[in-house]
Amino acid sequence: MSLKVLVVDDSSFFRRRVSDIINAAPRLEVIDVAINGKEAVEKALALKPDVITMDIEMPVMDGITAVREIMSAQPTPILMFSSLTHEALKPRWMR
Repeated sequence: MSLKVLVVDDSSFFRRRVSDIINAAPRLEVIDVAINGKEAVEKALALKPDVITMDIEMPVMDGITAVREIMSAQPTPILMFSSLTHEALKPRWMR
């Protein structure tokens, strides 16, 4: 049985690349993608993925706001990442 993954990123390149990496793993399957946080919340509630990959900075609704909404409605494991973040969002050990 595969773990169902929702991939969320505003970059089509990163959505495609992350999806390719995940789909190459035998126990993982990308069930859908979202291009912003609002769409991520809607798809997370409708599709009930086992795990979500979430970009931090996106238009319409950022990843942090989306995580708050998803976790309050339907707690789901979420991996957050971003290729571009502000210094304040980095953990102290990365500064």
